[in-house]
Amino acid sequence: MSAPVLVVTSVDDVTACMVIRALNTRGVPVVRVDPADIGNGLTFAARLGSGPGPAGRLATLSRELNLGAVRSVYHRRPGAWRFDHLPEQARLFATAEARHGLGGLLAGLPVLHVNDVFATARAEYKPLQLQAAAGLGLAVPPTLITNDPAAVARFEAEHGPLVYKTFRGVPSVDGKAGAIWTQPVSAAEVDGSLAVTAHLFQAEVRDKVADARVTIVGDAVFAWRITAPAGRGLDWRAGSWAELDYAPLTLADDLVGRLRAYLRGFGLVFGCFDLALTSQGQTVWIECNPNGQWGFLPESERIADAFADLLQAG
Repeated sequence: MSAPVLVVTSVDDVTACMVIRALNTRGVPVVRVDPADIGNGLTFAARLGSGPGPAGRLATLSRELNLGAVRSVYHRRPGAWRFDHLPEQARLFATAEARHGLGGLLAGLPVLHVNDVFATARAEYKPLQLQAAAGLGLAVPPTLITNDPAAVARFEAEHGPLVYKTFRGVPSVDGKAGAIWTQPVSAAEVDGSLAVTAHLFQAEVRDKVADARVTIVGDAVFAWRITAPAGRGLDWRAGSWAELDYAPLTLADDLVGRLRAYLRGFGLVFGCFDLALTSQGQTVWIECNPNGQWGFLPESERIADAFADLLQAG
């Protein structure tokens, strides 16, 4: 049997299922592993020191993987570590050991990773994203990162209406996910509680008429214009996605080149770019998610095929 693709994700990840189906159609073997199953649902043993990568095997309840014969790795959305049955100190210890031990083994396999987990971790820092985008000549809204209310007032006086964005979103608690969408904010609403942590403020892109979601997978580029209903212009993710209007979007070669250069700079082979489209025809940087969602897009099957191309080639 030919070398399998290792898909690192949870069992209910429907986006990964699309890529797995595309690989199955090509006859490429796949092993799906959720590191959170460590214990009775996942056992492994690996030896290091005699070659470029680990030698050993990993077994789930339904699959067995030769760690030395992996074609490529697709990192998606693994589940949360499940050590709730342990006392707090033991739980924290087990989590750290599993992340660094099992997670380190999988991340260190000497094959193509989509994406490399350490490159993804670095690329998730919005200050680095903004600096990289500006360095490539992309239009970036004036941005302030601060915990100082006075700095917000000065920034508003210089740049006019502001929006607030989170760096990482709201962590889930008791299985319930939260969200804070991009929203307007004024300096008058900011008080001393701002000092507690870091906040990101940007000048509002006031002449925005639509958004663009650009998904790049290897050499393939998929660009869509997304128009939200009136009143939802700041963040198209807020509200029902069924109300969004999607239209194919043609990007200038120069812009595509800059987006590719951005991915190369972070060591990524895949990224989901969010851009604002203005009435003047300008494309303004919002962010790049190095592990973004794309299954909702009209071209999702073609995107899954692009992932399969990349992972099959290894």
